[in-house]
Amino acid sequence: MIKMACYFANDDRGMALVLVLIFTAVLLLLGSALLNNAVTELIIAGYQKQELQQQYLAEAGLEAGIALLQADFYYNQVLTGTLMDGSFRVIFEHNGADSRRIRSTGTVDGYRFELQVEVFLNPDGSLSYGQWKRL
Repeated sequence: MIKMACYFANDDRGMALVLVLIFTAVLLLLGSALLNNAVTELIIAGYQKQELQQQYLAEAGLEAGIALLQADFYYNQVLTGTLMDGSFRVIFEHNGADSRRIRSTGTVDGYRFELQVEVFLNPDGSLSYGQWKRL
């Protein structure tokens, strides 16, 4: 009877199965964490891409507005344009006799990015403008 008790105490059968199950569980948890991280990074990259597109559209609107004011400094209509997946909208505001404010909004998928700049008419007829400001 004592020999039989020792025989069962030294039996390692089934231990390999337990180790494989533990190892598989650890790998599954690690894989799930890595997959979650990758999906999160893709979402963040998508948001950054969209915001950059909005910014570029707003900048394109400001450039178009400045070019339009070079031809007609007192232009007062709303300017709109479409590029790729988005659009821009430019509003011109009087800011004094020889000063205009241009506000441009870049829109992609319903989200907006707004910029503005002050444009001045110099005595020689040329334009100068300040730094672009995000609203």
